[in-house]
Amino acid sequence: MSGLKVLEPTSIQFTRNLGVSDSSNEIWEDTEKIRAHFAESVTFNPILRILEGLLKAREDSSMDNWDSYGAKATDTNSFRYAIHFALSLPWDIPIPDIYINPEGYVTYEWYEGKRNVYSVITGNRGELAYAGLYGSSKAYGTEYMYEEIPETIINNIYRLYLE
Repeated sequence: MSGLKVLEPTSIQFTRNLGVSDSSNEIWEDTEKIRAHFAESVTFNPILRILEGLLKAREDSSMDNWDSYGAKATDTNSFRYAIHFALSLPWDIPIPDIYINPEGYVTYEWYEGKRNVYSVITGNRGELAYAGLYGSSKAYGTEYMYEEIPETIINNIYRLYLE
């Protein structure tokens, strides 16, 4: 990847919820609310537009069979990780298309031409499945969302716009 300029992330990072109790989940939800409030307080913030896209996608796929082909409703945990993902994105990354795939998982997609596309699917256990097409090159794999988005995924998104 010669010539690829890796930019430093500029988002605010919070520790991931590793707990399994109801109290732990409540604390994580409160943390996400704080992050969302912070995102709203920034004058020009693409993160707010991404959150609006997430809510629209969830609304459009809130019930099973929303596509008339048997698609599952939005997976709650995937949606939670998708919010965490959105709030962890660097602010200089272009706004992706957001939709719910037929399995109910949130999918982010960035397009920069016919053979330049990158997508990330947020799973329900914090896994981030990604695939990218960069002309004739490909990148794909799975990473996990902890406190921040894995560097591999951030670099792959930047790669889409820098090559």
